[in-house]
Amino acid sequence: MKFSLLVISLFSFLSFGKTFSVMTYNLENLFDTSHDKGKEDYTYLPLKLKKTSQVIKDYCNALKNPHYKKSCLNYDWSEEAYAAKLENLSKVISSYGNGQGADILVLSEIENEQALYDLAILGLEGKGYKYGSLIEGPDKRGIDVAVISKYPIVSDKYHTVDVSRYSDRPTRGILEAVVKIGKTKISVFANHWPSQRNDDGMRMMAAKTLLNASLESKSDMVIAAGDFNTVPDDELNGIEEYLLPYFIDVEEKGRVKSRYKNSLKGGTHWYKGHWNSLDRIFVLKDRGNYKIDYSSFNIIAHNYMLHTTLFKNKNTGEEFVNKGIPFRFNPKTLKGFSDHLPMVIKIKI
Repeated sequence: MKFSLLVISLFSFLSFGKTFSVMTYNLENLFDTSHDKGKEDYTYLPLKLKKTSQVIKDYCNALKNPHYKKSCLNYDWSEEAYAAKLENLSKVISSYGNGQGADILVLSEIENEQALYDLAILGLEGKGYKYGSLIEGPDKRGIDVAVISKYPIVSDKYHTVDVSRYSDRPTRGILEAVVKIGKTKISVFANHWPSQRNDDGMRMMAAKTLLNASLESKSDMVIAAGDFNTVPDDELNGIEEYLLPYFIDVEEKGRVKSRYKNSLKGGTHWYKGHWNSLDRIFVLKDRGNYKIDYSSFNIIAHNYMLHTTLFKNKNTGEEFVNKGIPFRFNPKTLKGFSDHLPMVIKIKI
């Protein structure tokens, strides 16, 4: 359901020749502290509740993965931890744009409208984020995608990704939020494709769904962003086969032309010794009058967002010291942010 974070008209301040910025950021499990009925969000609940609920204990103990079971039983997602996570993520987002953040945020791994509201109104208070959209999807854990914007969101729609041929568990759909800047309507598609633990075909289905929805959109411009969970060696590569013939990959030219080369690192996500750009921003070709400012492309990686970690190869036993790795949030220390880095670009219409 689309909702207005604050009903204030901005139309009188807008004009043609406008430059706006888009940031995509995987927030890594931004859950509130309450249980959502029908969702498996038990890991992200306060420990005091877990200790008194037999339902939660039974669920956690039934998990086969020892790490997930331990986290489910012992992870203390308290009000203090939740508030700290909101504050830390807001610090990262606000570090862009002279302390005001990007104009449009495409977010993944956010639980619900409450979490979206808390981030936009509490965490990012005074930054101008007046409009937000999140439509609840079928993800069993309860994580969704969302868009928050300084410009009006005039409509939204949820596009279901059918992966029934590959899995009996439904996957996250694609959110289309139509943002209006002056007289220009922009369909912003928020994505969080199936993870690398799933069959490549599931991501292909997400790519096909996105492409069809984009081509059917009546908006003046189309932007697709989010966590695409796609790596170059995917045998079935939805980005290569479906998106790139129709979309501009801003990262491809941005890495060459950006004046922030020293901050790009190896990508937006680090896993087991390897960097990948799971998070991407695409713009539909031949739709609307726009100019992408490739020199503004950036993967935000401030020193405080990074840390040094020791990685051990389980197959060889070799240990590697890795510097500049995304600093994940820790509910015990209340420090850290996300296992992803945000990506941003400026576009002129």
